[in-house]
Amino acid sequence: MTNHKTLVWDLPLRIFHWSLVLLIFAQWLTAEVLDGYMDLHAKFGYSLLGLVIFRIIWGIIGPKHSRFGSFLRGPGAIYYYARSLLSRRPSTYTGHNPLGALMVPAILIVVGAQAISGLFVTDDVLFTGPYYPSVTDETQGIMQWLHHTLFDVLLIIIGLHISAILSYELLLKKPLIGAMVHGKKNVQSKSGITHSRWVLAVFIALAIAVFMYWLVVIAVPEVELDFYY
Repeated sequence: MTNHKTLVWDLPLRIFHWSLVLLIFAQWLTAEVLDGYMDLHAKFGYSLLGLVIFRIIWGIIGPKHSRFGSFLRGPGAIYYYARSLLSRRPSTYTGHNPLGALMVPAILIVVGAQAISGLFVTDDVLFTGPYYPSVTDETQGIMQWLHHTLFDVLLIIIGLHISAILSYELLLKKPLIGAMVHGKKNVQSKSGITHSRWVLAVFIALAIAVFMYWLVVIAVPEVELDFYY
């Protein structure tokens, strides 16, 4: 059968992907390069947590190639795909291939855990996470360690991800970057999607925005201050 430029990646997924890229870069910029922007750093962190929640929900009820069940496969499929990749004749998949699919849960887990840990940390100068005062010193220390360590882990994952994409682009001539911009891949028409379900995505995004406001503003426990005279 003839392949055609077919919609594979839905619009909400593409918006999620590039928003994630921009927010991670902004997080690095406000933490490592710019001074005095920790409040903005925190807001970006809340946004990242919201994105992770969206992707988890979208991975359950979104269009087929966004669903975890369509691309997360067992060790056998990963092994056989890796063998075909080493032979430079990789099997073709409409959505994520079994090896590349591992990046999705890896990034979601690390980014999500880092964003959650950020709710419990302080820099002792410009920023204190909304839940920092409500946990024990031991928990504060663990969260502080997690927040900084996980960013190093994330950099490694991002490096692997970019290296893999460039290899596909340059060596295998697979236009993965362009596909994540316009959403289309050169595949059989019947294997694509017919809609992006963007109305559902907007509803989910609004619900998550309300939840995040509740989480970082309304639900924050009041801390009683002890005064010593």
